[in-house]
Amino acid sequence: MTTGTCDSDQIDDFLANRLTVDQQRNFEQHLDRCDVCCEELQKRTADIRLWNDARNFLSSTELAVTDEQPGGIRLGDDCSASVSSAVDFALRLDFLNPTDDPHMLGRFAGYEVSGVIGCGGMGIVLKGFDASLNRYAAIKVLAPHYATSGAARQRFAREAQAAAAVVHDNVIAIHGVSEFNNLPYLIMQYVKGQSLQKRIDQHGPLSVPEILRIAMQTARGLAAAHDQGLVHRDIKPA
Repeated sequence: MTTGTCDSDQIDDFLANRLTVDQQRNFEQHLDRCDVCCEELQKRTADIRLWNDARNFLSSTELAVTDEQPGGIRLGDDCSASVSSAVDFALRLDFLNPTDDPHMLGRFAGYEVSGVIGCGGMGIVLKGFDASLNRYAAIKVLAPHYATSGAARQRFAREAQAAAAVVHDNVIAIHGVSEFNNLPYLIMQYVKGQSLQKRIDQHGPLSVPEILRIAMQTARGLAAAHDQGLVHRDIKPA
């Protein structure tokens, strides 16, 4: 398959990890430009049972979030008060281990998880507390329904390694990448605050100087990524 051609069989081979290295690279390049194949890939990795199970689980689960957390650190506006927003992504939190802290959702890889920072088609970002360092971290976990795909796992690891090479004040630092309960994850610097989208929703349009300040910071971060050969194709205020 060329990078410009949609091929249903190629998606099956990608999910089954049957592609050669060159074929996988070509297909991933095609995914970067083809929304149709991206949507089809997501449909095939989440069957109707998974969607129904996720909807039932999420509709009956509330995040146990309080204002005050260990070490006197207060939660910012980045964590949602419920996980209902994750229904569209068919992401479940039952991969978390139990915790004896009533203020936490569960445990993951030694972190006490206090909330969900965000979620997308490929995974979920959790807010986790590291008791040994008395600080929070952002934990990006590959979605469980992608973890069975060797190609998806390899891509997740490659992207983490590429992003870790970018060292810049306007780029979130990556502290490590590993696997827990058969789920690949990476540990990122936690930055307290709210998303640009949430700020605009709450307070309306920004002033011109503020727009320029944010745009310049974004451009500097992207330039640093480009210097390392990394192209970010999904820049958005959320």
